[in-house]
Amino acid sequence: MEIELKLVADQDALQTFEQQILPKLEARVTRSASDLFNDYYDTPDQFLGQRKMGCRVRTVDGHIEQTIKTQGKVEGGLHQRPEFNVDLDEAKPDLERFERNIWADDIDVEEVNRQLTVQFSTHFHRVTFDIQDDENHLELVFDTGQVKHKQHSVDIGEIEIELKRGSPSSLFDLADEISKVTPVRLSNVTKAARGYQLMNGTSLQTIALPKFLALAQEDTTEDGFCKAIECGLSHWQHHEYVYLQTGHHGALREIAQSVQLLLQAVSLYLPVLQCQELLNLHKQLLLLSEQWSWQEDLQCIRKLRSKKGPFCQRIPKNQSLMSYLKGRREGLLSVQSPEQLLASMESSQVQLGASRLLIERPWQTQATGHNIAVLKHARGWLSQGWQTVMQSLPPKKGMDFTKYITLEVLLRQTLMNGFMLADLFTESRGKFRAPWLDLIEGIDEIKALLFLRGALEEVDIEDSKELQGWIDEKLNAVINVMEKSRKVAMNAEVYWS
Repeated sequence: MEIELKLVADQDALQTFEQQILPKLEARVTRSASDLFNDYYDTPDQFLGQRKMGCRVRTVDGHIEQTIKTQGKVEGGLHQRPEFNVDLDEAKPDLERFERNIWADDIDVEEVNRQLTVQFSTHFHRVTFDIQDDENHLELVFDTGQVKHKQHSVDIGEIEIELKRGSPSSLFDLADEISKVTPVRLSNVTKAARGYQLMNGTSLQTIALPKFLALAQEDTTEDGFCKAIECGLSHWQHHEYVYLQTGHHGALREIAQSVQLLLQAVSLYLPVLQCQELLNLHKQLLLLSEQWSWQEDLQCIRKLRSKKGPFCQRIPKNQSLMSYLKGRREGLLSVQSPEQLLASMESSQVQLGASRLLIERPWQTQATGHNIAVLKHARGWLSQGWQTVMQSLPPKKGMDFTKYITLEVLLRQTLMNGFMLADLFTESRGKFRAPWLDLIEGIDEIKALLFLRGALEEVDIEDSKELQGWIDEKLNAVINVMEKSRKVAMNAEVYWS
């Protein structure tokens, strides 16, 4: 079983490591370098790729080796995947040379072998550090090169830390040190996955979180927490990759939501899984959440400029206003620099810290509630959250936009708790949550309109006064709809009783 961390890094990472970290390592270190030529094979209908398997033929310094990687799992950036290797005499795959027991019973190895052709290649320079002490043996590699398919290519700039012997904690210890001296990002995308995307012309898309986090009735609080963390990290890493490959601004919203999910998961479970590591992660997530708060302005601009959104009948038709909003968007992106934020030490430390928790589970030695069924806590947690929300809402008085803006943080946190727990209760959960989610959508529209109101004070628009009147009308209309939703929400029967 191959166990490794994958990091994306820039071209200076190797030099920085050799200058700042290598001299301080209290271990036996051997350095080597080589050029690797890898061809990835599959059938024309991608039989192996569809089964999350990879077939690679690698040539290094005249030595030829074929590798089969079968489907494994990725937990927050830690890759665990079965790997099988066989030496070859020529650079052509021969699957029948592997032991038969590595294949599923329904795979006709001879037929698959007959159809194999080269799909894409990865050629890169690798610098390897073999690091050993009495307890751990790690292989640290720095790869720079390209993934190629016909005339198309993408660059490779990666660090891989593989555990040969010892504790997975040693992987994170070394990754932590690297992240402190050079920009890195945790990655859940393999070179092979990038090759398939390049070959198939796969369009990277933003993906919404599921309606509910999948839970089983027998799940413990530890299970519930780990599933929430895995979901948040996976969502973050996918959309980080989407944004850096496509520049799609919608991906930034999903990254910010991932950070909020991680923060709320730690906040929800901390009273039960009490340990110093969770407290430390909570502090880091609070700071990172603040660093992503600018993204709310970006989403206001996106909503205002959308030709399919709630303001499509008015805003997109005003060219001078659209130009101003575009300039504000570009200025915001320039000042905040999402690329630098994603590669910042704060981001990498949060991802590594959260991923480490999934492996080490420190609460097992510091707390006693991790084996309690999460169902026993869920009703109390949900009741407490919604009671607080209800107490913040006047039952017989109307609310204006300022009161809804004040309610936003509490409502989002409570809905996020529901996202993490509602799968334990299938009765009427969607019906209960629907009007509250409508209120969140209304709050987003209010914030966009208030952003526009502020913008009109800075830009010279011919019909500025008319637009101000339109904003007032839209605010009143949104509030009227929200008040109806609020009435339904406050009278809805809870689903967890």
